[in-house]
Amino acid sequence: MYINSRIHILSGAIMKTAALKIAAALFEGIVRLIIKKETILSPDMIDTVLWRFQLMISATQIILIFILFFHSWKKLARYINLIPEDDRKALGNLQEEFFGENISSLSVSQVNSLLELWAVIFTGGELLYCFTSMMYRKFTALMMLALFNGSTLSGNIFVMLYNMSHGFKYIEILSSILLGVFITGIFLKDRMLKLSSLSILFLFLLSFGLFEMQTVNIMGRDIGLVWTSVIYHFSETLGLLLLSLYLSKHYKGL
Repeated sequence: MYINSRIHILSGAIMKTAALKIAAALFEGIVRLIIKKETILSPDMIDTVLWRFQLMISATQIILIFILFFHSWKKLARYINLIPEDDRKALGNLQEEFFGENISSLSVSQVNSLLELWAVIFTGGELLYCFTSMMYRKFTALMMLALFNGSTLSGNIFVMLYNMSHGFKYIEILSSILLGVFITGIFLKDRMLKLSSLSILFLFLLSFGLFEMQTVNIMGRDIGLVWTSVIYHFSETLGLLLLSLYLSKHYKGL
């Protein structure tokens, strides 16, 4: 069976998640500009206060995204349960015959599967991101310790190692998001979604291996710009927003 083609539960949930992540990124950016670091020579993640704020923001996102997708799942279940289970297949056949091209792009069971998939990607991915961030923070702290203890590790080499290894922090969650986009493309038989996910992955790997860190000055403060970080944060904020708009515009009942 199919729900009303004007109801967009999945794309709506993705759009709300994107809005939440944009708000979280803006809040974290403001905190980084306001709070003075313990030392200007260390990355932001080494600063204890900034690190605690980052963990708090990630924990809040996990809770809110879980609530958001649970509410969306309950809403979809409410529509499904309006029809007895034994009658759903027959109703679906009748809808296909009667509505033709005006029918929703996917059945309720397919929408439900994608809803569960994206819920796992967003909540599980954020949990994995917290874990990899903790491990990467330890790794960076050890590099800083070696640098300040008179090691032959120079400042330039530290910056190079920091930039080269930074992608490990994001690759798991970005891969999960791109996998979700690709699988959604498989469900919808949408070549654009498949190609866009592969293109972003290629760009991420290219920046991981070749691009060097750039320094920009924002409000009198020098900030190291790591391109793998830029691609990841763009993908999980504006990228998800564009995905939700694309799904709601090009597909019915999604």
